[in-house]
Amino acid sequence: HTVTTIRTYKNILPQMRHLSSAVGKAAIFLVVIINQINQINSFGLNVNNHNLTRFSSQSLFAKPKAKFDLDAIEALEAELDWQEKNKANADGEGIGKEEEEDWFDIESDHDDVKIFEVSAELKNKRIDAVLSAMEPDMSRSQCGSLITSGMVGILSPSEKKQGRKPTVCIRKSEKLPEGTQLYVKHLEEESPTEIVAQDLPLDVLYEDEHMIVLNKAAGMVVHPAVGNWQGTVVNALAYYLAHKSPFGSGEFIESDGKVKADQADGVDAVGANGEVVSFRPGIVHRLDKGTTGILVVAKTRDSLSALSAAFAAREVKKTYIAVTVGNPGKRIVIDKPIGRHPIHRQRMRVVPDPSKMNSSGMTVKERNDFGVGKSAAQRGRKALSFVDTLAFDGKLGVAQVRIETGRTHQIRVHLQDRTTPVYGDDVYGFADWNTRLVKSQGVQRPLLHAFKLELTHPVTGKKMIFRAPMAEDMIKVAIGTWPQGPTEREDIFELQEVEIIEENS
Repeated sequence: HTVTTIRTYKNILPQMRHLSSAVGKAAIFLVVIINQINQINSFGLNVNNHNLTRFSSQSLFAKPKAKFDLDAIEALEAELDWQEKNKANADGEGIGKEEEEDWFDIESDHDDVKIFEVSAELKNKRIDAVLSAMEPDMSRSQCGSLITSGMVGILSPSEKKQGRKPTVCIRKSEKLPEGTQLYVKHLEEESPTEIVAQDLPLDVLYEDEHMIVLNKAAGMVVHPAVGNWQGTVVNALAYYLAHKSPFGSGEFIESDGKVKADQADGVDAVGANGEVVSFRPGIVHRLDKGTTGILVVAKTRDSLSALSAAFAAREVKKTYIAVTVGNPGKRIVIDKPIGRHPIHRQRMRVVPDPSKMNSSGMTVKERNDFGVGKSAAQRGRKALSFVDTLAFDGKLGVAQVRIETGRTHQIRVHLQDRTTPVYGDDVYGFADWNTRLVKSQGVQRPLLHAFKLELTHPVTGKKMIFRAPMAEDMIKVAIGTWPQGPTEREDIFELQEVEIIEENS
């Protein structure tokens, strides 16, 4: 019975290796036992007849004479991965989108995948520059879009020696050593050559010749990308600026509403990682599809450059309102790095503190060999949020969140880490609560709103404070939780005038 149980552990070992290092240590211990059992089988003994008396606990649990062979353990894990994958394919399960890294496990003659190797001339250069040099028919911007869409994998020389598989790289600034292999899968869908101007409703909070400030509606993607080539904020702006704006169309939009691709080429817009971004004229920052609230868009190149620099330097103050499941607390500071989830590539997570990952008893080198703390993506990027609960009715809370950084899904991930997720969040929230929200209110989105934004005007230099009221669906839920809300904080529930502060005031 013990042998059968341990062999069951062997089948789940590939999943266990993704957990904490403490569990990893337990997995290593199990591997040692499994090896002992294999030795038993090699002696031709029938374990089913319980003929284990010859092998007492002294044999099974004897202290190893030598240190664990980590390479052998990793090779065993690779073998188990291969067996598990073959079993899944035999059962017809296939590979889901959230495990899209597996498409790198291909042959070099695969039609839609190309394999390159970084030469000495290209060593230590950015991956988008390397890919552009290897794909002369593609612009550097197109290469960058391919990378941020998760279509490029990398395999370093050391990883190749260890028998590892390529991993997805979505950072255009990643620098590659000589000998690194690039696995490039080209998108089957061809990107359109121009943006379609669409007459869609826009809630304009402020506009002049240099920029426009919107209160973005729920369900609207900011810019065209794979799966959302139309119906975005950019599509709506293309029409509005060409046909309706009293301040002119700006530098990115032609009189007929057409937009040239990559008008913002050369300017790094904040918050645009993780998606194909071929068309982003004037886009400075981004809100998730389900999030409502303030969105600033530049109308000229100078304004775009100035606003992008202000966001990058964290000179823009961003405050959100969230309806939460549970009470996040009063005046809470969340300073935890955020990185992409190692398994579910479309999700983000709070990255565990490396200083608390020593329970395995492994050395730093050994932990690195298992992939711990290997890359910047795995270590995460600094993320700082300030949370203050405004009201709590015993079940739901209304919280104000100011973010110092702008990481992908930052507020949603930080609140999930406190086990008080955003109400309605189908990625990071509680499924039963989300179902309740759909049934009771007909709302199927995260109740998160970009409420206030403070910035310096890119041309006049005046300080400007914008406030946007919540959407009706969120107001209804918030008042149910906080009946005094409209009286105590009118600025959250009602439209406010733009506040302009003179430089000398």
